[in-house]
Amino acid sequence: MDIISVVEMNHIYWLGRYTERVYTTIRQYFEGNDRMIEDPGYYITYCNNFTIPNCYESAEDFTQKYVFDETNPDSIISNLEYAYDNAIVLRHSLGTETLSYMELAVNQLKNSKGSSVMMVDLQKVLDYILAFWACIDDYIDSDQIRSVIKIGRHVERLNLYLRLRMDHEQLIKPFHMLVARLRRGYIEYDKDAVDHLGMIVTSKDDIDYIDAVQTSEAIIKEKYRCII
Repeated sequence: MDIISVVEMNHIYWLGRYTERVYTTIRQYFEGNDRMIEDPGYYITYCNNFTIPNCYESAEDFTQKYVFDETNPDSIISNLEYAYDNAIVLRHSLGTETLSYMELAVNQLKNSKGSSVMMVDLQKVLDYILAFWACIDDYIDSDQIRSVIKIGRHVERLNLYLRLRMDHEQLIKPFHMLVARLRRGYIEYDKDAVDHLGMIVTSKDDIDYIDAVQTSEAIIKEKYRCII
C-alpha cells in the first residue's frame, strides 16, 4: 500500500466528491431546465432538493447564476473550481494529461457564459469530466489513489441521490459500489454508519431521507474534512 499523508488523502477524497458533484448537478440541471419551460417556479423546488439557498430572482436568473456565479459557493462553476484546486495540489500524482482534462472542463464552462448553445457547452464539460475519470483509471498506478477518488465519488452521488429523494432501486447500486471500495481499507470510515445506511437503502420501508443524508455524511471520518 502506498504511504499517503492525511492531507493528501483529503485532497484525493474531495477531488472525487467535487467532480461527482459537478457531474451529477449538471445532469440534474438539464432535467430542471426542461421542467422550467413548463413550470418557471421549478427552480425553487430544485434549490430545496439540493438544500441550497434560493438566492435567485427568477428562473432566468437561476439558469445563469447557478451555473456561472463564482461568488456563490453552491454554483456549478464554484464546485468545478474546488475540484480543480484539489487536482492542482495532486498534479504530481495525477500527471499532465489527466490534469489537462480538468483544465479543459473549467475553461469550457467559463467560455460558455453567454453562449447561445449553453446546453451543448455543458455537455462538453461532462465529457471532459468523464475523460478525466478515464485517465485516472488508465494512468494512475496507485490503487489507493484510484479507490479513494471513487469513494469520494460514490459518497457524493449517494448523498445527492438521497437529497433528490430517489427511490430504493436508484440508491442500491451506488451504495454497493461505495461499500466495495471501502472494504479495500484505504480510508478510515464508520462501519456503523455504513451498516445503518445499508439498512435504510435496502429496506422495503419508506426512506427517512433526512436521517439517510446525515448518515451518508458521517461515513468518512472527520479528519478527512474539506480543506478546499
